[in-house]
Amino acid sequence: MHRAGLAGLGSVAVLWLLALASLLGLWSQRIAEPVGIGASFPQERPGSRLGNLRQAAEVSAASSGRLGLASQAGQKTFRALLTLPRQPPEPQDDPSESGQEPPLPQREPGGLEQLSGSPVRGGIFWSRALEAQVPPGFSADEAASWLRAARAARVVALERGGCGRGSNRLARLSDGSRACVRYGINPEQIQGEALSYHLAGLLGIQERLPPLALSLVETRGGQWAQVRDELRGSHWAEGAVVSLARWVDNLTDVVAPDPWRAEAGRRLQPLAAAELRGLGEAQLAELVQWSDLIVFDYLTANFDRLVSNLFSLQWDPRVMQRATSNLLRAPNGGLVFLDNEAGLGHGYRLLAMWDKYNEPLLRSLCLFREATAQRVRELHRQRNAASELRRLYRTREPLAEALGFLSDHQAQLLQDRVDLVHRHILHCKAKAASL
Repeated sequence: MHRAGLAGLGSVAVLWLLALASLLGLWSQRIAEPVGIGASFPQERPGSRLGNLRQAAEVSAASSGRLGLASQAGQKTFRALLTLPRQPPEPQDDPSESGQEPPLPQREPGGLEQLSGSPVRGGIFWSRALEAQVPPGFSADEAASWLRAARAARVVALERGGCGRGSNRLARLSDGSRACVRYGINPEQIQGEALSYHLAGLLGIQERLPPLALSLVETRGGQWAQVRDELRGSHWAEGAVVSLARWVDNLTDVVAPDPWRAEAGRRLQPLAAAELRGLGEAQLAELVQWSDLIVFDYLTANFDRLVSNLFSLQWDPRVMQRATSNLLRAPNGGLVFLDNEAGLGHGYRLLAMWDKYNEPLLRSLCLFREATAQRVRELHRQRNAASELRRLYRTREPLAEALGFLSDHQAQLLQDRVDLVHRHILHCKAKAASL
């Protein structure tokens, strides 16, 4: 019995020695393998350790919807895939410069599986496939038809409520349509409303704004004769210029999406391609519209939309979780940019107060519709933002001369802001190329 016990102890000792030798062998092999540290990634050669890990992770992602790399370098490499051009099937040392984005991994229902590829191309532009999913707004033909009818129709009734400020009215027109009539506290606000509408046309985003026309209030005949009594109680001045914007039914509130749902004390962070993973098609389509809105509001210095919410954070830390001012959603999901009278002349006069909110909003955006970026680039290159706006305004608005145009100083401010947006887009492009 004693000899058998000693033999058993000897066997255990041998097993422990073998296990220790195996561990030492594995440890020495780990030390011998170099690991990339810092900003540069190890070269992913076919058959290398990192290359095999990434290949295995991509296979796993295709089946499970997630990318589970075991190393930090692998995670960084996948994050960079969202801004690198499309790769050919075989591994290469350098990415191509085609500007095409690789398809995102398959995701759970409600993710990006409905899109054929990445929602972003070239690092900073929304993909054409995603833009095709954006709900349509007011088409050019539809807007032109409504404007012709609204200018020819008579106002048959004026109602209070539903159109913002107490001095505004909801008008019923003789053709059966309705319009929000805005009477500005001063003519500068109506000018801002009209010029903002035509600037949106210059930028190629006018479909997001309800069709808008100017009208001269004259109670002795013409368009306003039937509502003479209502006008007496409105305190509107005879001969005032007001704006008529098409009324849209069944609009609902819009809350700022997560990238701009700031909290008190936290700075806005740039929205970039890497932040889009896990978002559904409807969320992405809304972000496309928000990118246009932020560019538009910066150019016009409009402080009466998301900027007013940011301002209110100082006493209401939950304001960004509430409805955004002057922004509503149509039944088809498209955003409607309403009530733009705080833009341009009125907004430019108050830059010192509001640009500390408008500028961070612009910096928070690094994804754009390519068509919008091209319009901005052309206005920057030609240095003709104000003159093109004046031409468009006078061509399409019969009452343009009644309100005048921007001052020379304001015209220069518009060009300066176009130039700044263009520089910001170039900054975003350089940043995306470096990832």
